[in-house]
Amino acid sequence: MTNDILYSFRRCPYAIRVRWALLICEIKVEIREIDLKNKPLDFLNKSRTKTVPILIKKNSEVIEESLEIILWALSESKKENIKKIYFPDNNKKDILEIINKNDNEFKYHLDRFKYSTRYENNNEDFHFAKAISFIKIWNKLLSENKYFFGDKPTIADWSIWPFVRQFKIACESQKRINYFEPSIKAWLDYFENNRRFKSLMYKYELWAPNNRKNYFPFN
Repeated sequence: MTNDILYSFRRCPYAIRVRWALLICEIKVEIREIDLKNKPLDFLNKSRTKTVPILIKKNSEVIEESLEIILWALSESKKENIKKIYFPDNNKKDILEIINKNDNEFKYHLDRFKYSTRYENNNEDFHFAKAISFIKIWNKLLSENKYFFGDKPTIADWSIWPFVRQFKIACESQKRINYFEPSIKAWLDYFENNRRFKSLMYKYELWAPNNRKNYFPFN
């Protein structure tokens, strides 16, 4: 194996945040874009969770949690002091706590708002209101600083913006209004308008064992 391998799905927010970390850390991987409704056997055999993203390291070790892949990327990056910059010691506890709230609370309500028909006896407006409560809390943080923990982004920003973007897309689809306040809108705009966004969301062909290899970032 000449490159680490990332199994990914373009629109998955967990996969987006991992690809963002790889971009910032300047780590090139073989990327295998898969169809979540028709998962290839090779992927199913390697993944315990059966969901993306997963990283297969050169030594065949498998990393299945997106946050763990982000931390791996920081440790592998050759950029100077990158871990201290994006995962600073003085904010580690708070960074992990806000990511945990996103992954286990905001995501719960986001799914039930965005995909309301998938859940029996689901109250879409209730979950929209619960999601908005997180948006307001985060907006308050961002009204005090450019990013969650100061004037530079951390892995908290990397980890959460793809989910806030997904919330925005759901609101637009359902014609909701006034779902963002200025600070969180400006924060999300930074990522969506970033020069790296095009590379981040490049549309790869679906992977199959006999196809040519694709690499991320694309070149």
